[in-house]
Amino acid sequence: MSPRTAEANEVIHEERRRAILDAALNVFVERGFEGTRIQEIADRSGLSYGLVYHYFPTKEAVFTILVDLALEGAGSLLQTLPKVSPPEAFGAFAGYALRDPSPRYFALIVEALSKRGVPPGLAARAKETIQGFKATILEAGSDRDPIVAATRAEGILAILLGASIMRVCGVSDGDFAPGAATALAASSKE
Repeated sequence: MSPRTAEANEVIHEERRRAILDAALNVFVERGFEGTRIQEIADRSGLSYGLVYHYFPTKEAVFTILVDLALEGAGSLLQTLPKVSPPEAFGAFAGYALRDPSPRYFALIVEALSKRGVPPGLAARAKETIQGFKATILEAGSDRDPIVAATRAEGILAILLGASIMRVCGVSDGDFAPGAATALAASSKE
């Protein structure tokens, strides 16, 4: 039997890394940052405890990578909302934002914003991304009244985050969010 090629080793490395991150995403969403242990991530990924540490030096490193992926995805998501959007565009945006795996990533962003022990720089980046979300939603409206525009932006952001948490917790399928975002955007124009 010949030794594996460098390319084969790279494929195995990437598959294991992805398995760890996929497992960690679910564990962090279910148990929170503070409640998650590397052993749980190892168990879920089907890899050994030591192998998880081979790929990631700490639980914080795994969490940071996942939140960074979530923040990157949120940034890409913002590009789907055109400037000066009609109310229906806000509904379509909410529907798109709540497709899997987005609700779990939104839950991670909320975790990064709200829990002790999260690396401070990560919490700051999460806050900046959420503020960017709000600003993009604000800019997408055509309201002349800045108070109405700000209320709509915060309301739609609350719908996205709340619907994500409700989906993750199994309280709702989140199907209400597009209609709620459309209704909010339409009512704020009156």
